[in-house]
Amino acid sequence: MQAAEDLARGRGKAAIELETRIELTANHAAFARLGFHETERTAHEGYDRPTSITMRKTIS
Repeated sequence: MQAAEDLARGRGKAAIELETRIELTANHAAFARLGFHETERTAHEGYDRPTSITMRKTIS
């Protein structure tokens, strides 16, 4: 994850985002420990309920 942050920072980005499947709650917790927070829930085409969580981390 540090390499991704370094790459984004080197390209002048203020944040990084990722998506994780809604069922993978352990992933949500792991990303939260790394400083990510939930910003959105979305559904894949054909689903009437959320299937993914978008998470974002501000980098400096």
